[in-house]
Amino acid sequence: MIQSKILILWTVSFLMAMGCSSDPSVEDQMETPTEGQNPKPEEPSETLSYKEKAKETYDMIQELYAKGSLYKENYPEQSGEREYSYLWPYVGMLTAGNVLYELGYDQSILDKEFSGLEAYYDDRSNLPTYQAYPVSGGSTDHYYDDSAIVAMELIDAYENTGDNFYLERAKSVTEFIMSGEDSRLGGGLYWFEGESENCTSGPNCMKAANTSAYAAFVTSKMYQITNNTQYLTFAKRVYEWNYETLRDPSDNLYWNDINIGTEQINTTKWTYNAALMIMSGINLYEITDDQKFLNQSIETARSAYSKFTKVVNGRIFYQTNDPWFNVELLDAFIQLSEYDDKSNDYVAVFKDNVDYAWENARNSNGQFYEDWSGNSQGRYFWLLHQAALIEAYGRIALYEQS
Repeated sequence: MIQSKILILWTVSFLMAMGCSSDPSVEDQMETPTEGQNPKPEEPSETLSYKEKAKETYDMIQELYAKGSLYKENYPEQSGEREYSYLWPYVGMLTAGNVLYELGYDQSILDKEFSGLEAYYDDRSNLPTYQAYPVSGGSTDHYYDDSAIVAMELIDAYENTGDNFYLERAKSVTEFIMSGEDSRLGGGLYWFEGESENCTSGPNCMKAANTSAYAAFVTSKMYQITNNTQYLTFAKRVYEWNYETLRDPSDNLYWNDINIGTEQINTTKWTYNAALMIMSGINLYEITDDQKFLNQSIETARSAYSKFTKVVNGRIFYQTNDPWFNVELLDAFIQLSEYDDKSNDYVAVFKDNVDYAWENARNSNGQFYEDWSGNSQGRYFWLLHQAALIEAYGRIALYEQS
């Protein structure tokens, strides 16, 4: 049984990522609002498959969060929120469309989500891409990490459907992503476009692990599809910059960012930064057959499991906040399991976590707590935290089918 496995405990301290910003799409991640008051649901009367749980979670989101062709940021509504969700949580629904399609559900779900995505597309003359909020609400900034996670879903949609629109749009967005790199501090990508030109100070004037890892993944994936060498050259350069600059050599995990003005490193570590470097390393190994990339992915996976798990109520849980970040790590472990048997054990713990969450960490509306151990409801109302469970159940269902 998973709960009987022996774990060497690490003390984990989770700090703020990225620093302060006036953009609410960033603040959603940072704030610690009042916990919800809804009671836990009744014990389910039937056992559902992971595939069915993914679809039931999707249906719950349609009932509570849908607003026209888009979604609300939270349910219930939180103070100061805008009419629609920001791009970051919306991308969780793009993933839902792709995963549900792969599971055999009707393509109309995928089509619906990607049609709604176009509300965020800023068709400007130079480097068009998706902005942080629907363009109908005015101009907002363009984030390199947001664009990268959109590009990942566009690539998946292309591979799922064969529709060339998704590939052409992914190419356009990837051009924007690549523009986020320059030679300051030796390379790497800025966090968002507004801080990418001549910034000299401030918490957001920095090069980030997440943007660089996402960029390495997207461009290596684009090389696999197009065989365009500019993508591979870029992917290897940015991957190596992240590995040499923001990797903690003591555990092969990744610090969050390095400030341009002070050259101070923000030593916070997040599950998704590890995840994207694992997945980028896998891509580069598959492309180059260079064993070092696979070895580096395996080393990071080992440390990520040790660092980001702890025992809660006698069971092993991944970190009890930011579930969408954690699901990125699940995806990485699933991809790595093709080459590393130990990663199957890491996936097994995720399976135990989502099984437990279904029974013990939902409210009467079917919304999942931020903490899958059930000890704290946290930011249960945020769309992204609910969308993460569609991906989690869906990825596990696909993993079990393979």
